[in-house]
Amino acid sequence: MAGFLIQKVNKNFKIIIEESLIETFVEDLMPYAKFFGVTFHMGDENVMGHVVDSLERSNSNSFLTNGSFNLEVEIEEDKKSISNEISQDKWQIANKIALNHSLCFDDIALYRPLELNYDKLRVSFTKGCFRGQEIIARMHYLGVNRRSFCAVIENTEHPIENNIKPLGEKLECKNYKIYNCFIEQDIQNELLKSNKHELFTMPTNQSD
Repeated sequence: MAGFLIQKVNKNFKIIIEESLIETFVEDLMPYAKFFGVTFHMGDENVMGHVVDSLERSNSNSFLTNGSFNLEVEIEEDKKSISNEISQDKWQIANKIALNHSLCFDDIALYRPLELNYDKLRVSFTKGCFRGQEIIARMHYLGVNRRSFCAVIENTEHPIENNIKPLGEKLECKNYKIYNCFIEQDIQNELLKSNKHELFTMPTNQSD
């Protein structure tokens, strides 16, 4: 339904979420929140994202690493200037390469966690009960996923292959286009042999 990050600040939990998903997020949780005295309030803090060399720095704000770099977020009451500032597009490119697909409004209820690597990045199989747990666990342990969720980097002049299904926005950097996609597992090797693509996939031993 939505992708989001949680940070605990004192006794409160702060949710970092795409603005277009806020209403869906709150409506989906409201029936349960009232039993635990939970209320939702809009914040006006600034959210800052960082792309950091994984060997250079790592802190509690890191939410994903691909071995080469970490993605980090922090919440600040006042906007502050930072050195080596990057554009929003470059932040999105880093997320695409790290295989962190950010759901938008048009993605609501279209995908199962397994399809977007959310079973590896955002679902715990040890924390206890949650909505949809039985189906998600069955697919994780017993299901066969014949598609891989990948990041593709290819020359801007090269057309997208017919057997690649792009997901989300396609971005450009220098002479390359970068996007996420679904690829049938049996054609991955063929694409790599063509020397026109570089593919990034999630390691199978990624921890929960």
